[in-house]
Amino acid sequence: MKALIWPFLVFWSVSAPLIAAEFPAIPGKRFDVGGYQLHINCTGSGSPTVIVDVGLGDDSTDWQLIQQAVSNHSKICVFDRPGYGWSDFGPSPRTSNRIADELETLLEQADIPPPYILVGHSFGGYNIRIFAANNPQMVAGMVLVDASHEDQYKQFQIKLPNNFNRRGTIMILPKSTDSMAHANKPPILRERAFHAARAEISALDESSVQLQKNSALPVVPLIVISRGKPEWYGDLSQQQREKTWITLQQDLSRLSPISTHMFAHQSGHAIPHEQPEIIIEAIEQIVSQVHARNTL
Repeated sequence: MKALIWPFLVFWSVSAPLIAAEFPAIPGKRFDVGGYQLHINCTGSGSPTVIVDVGLGDDSTDWQLIQQAVSNHSKICVFDRPGYGWSDFGPSPRTSNRIADELETLLEQADIPPPYILVGHSFGGYNIRIFAANNPQMVAGMVLVDASHEDQYKQFQIKLPNNFNRRGTIMILPKSTDSMAHANKPPILRERAFHAARAEISALDESSVQLQKNSALPVVPLIVISRGKPEWYGDLSQQQREKTWITLQQDLSRLSPISTHMFAHQSGHAIPHEQPEIIIEAIEQIVSQVHARNTL
């Protein structure tokens, strides 16, 4: 285990001063979750609290516009998984079970009580679903944003590597998932995001199995947002992969009997960047539904 953690701890020890110099003021706070610290940024007020787990390669700064809008009427917290943003690197393997446990500890340490509305984009959908399955009494509603499905890699017939280079990270994901290449993000955060994403992708097979075994959700309002623009196109196999993605998105919408399926027609997979307003609308709808259910 030490051999797996050591390279990430070394990278963090070198990069942390550079991040501090680039961003002297952390937009939020860091809390210990068992020997390493995770960053969470909360704004707004009210209950339930919206908790956001971002997509692979993104960090909390990628949701600033959405967070600002939602915080006008609700409390919203966006956290950085280990290795992203202002969070330390964490122990391996970087599975969804581990991430869900880290989130639970983080919320306890940060004194952010339930109920929660969980929002997950892409790989973040894996993590919040396991969190919800483990803690159904804490969850009041959910939003899945073009979220990954536990059967997608099997159906796509993609073999996930255990070790690979930067190009390999991008090849197994939708084209617009290369959030690490955003020109407006400081190079140090892009570099840390690559290392964090590589660790998570290396554990995707295990995370998929974990979710297959623990996929039941509480009966709460759910909105599934799917991309409207294809990410895989070209030959017939690519077109079929895109059709399969939408079929799996439809399957996600059946996770709760109280669900709505929306399409971001102006966006590919990177909905938080390309069509953030539909996410804001979905969160507002879930908040309203939760309040209405509580008054019945």
